[in-house]
Amino acid sequence: MAMSMAISRALCVLLLLGVAAVMSAEAVKIETFNERGCTGGATNTFYVGRNQCQDFIDQGSVRVTEIDPDVRVSFHNQQGCEGASSVGQGHGSLCMNQGATKLRSVYVA
Repeated sequence: MAMSMAISRALCVLLLLGVAAVMSAEAVKIETFNERGCTGGATNTFYVGRNQCQDFIDQGSVRVTEIDPDVRVSFHNQQGCEGASSVGQGHGSLCMNQGATKLRSVYVA
């Protein structure tokens, strides 16, 4: 009985490690900056999966890295990544600067 419980625990640990490795391999890094140009220290750093919206508060620029070059990213001037609030988009790693309004969310497709 004790042997089967030890094996079950070991299998659970291996399963959890495998899931964590897959999640970290697919995570996209989003960094926000107060000023335009994606320079200096980031004010926030987020790791998100695909098909997710990440909200933040009033940023001058946003850098997206650790992403495949064919993955689309859209930038929004309102939280919630609503289509009407899109102010730019691109593919792969990039830096987006604000226009007339601050950036408030990013959607990773």
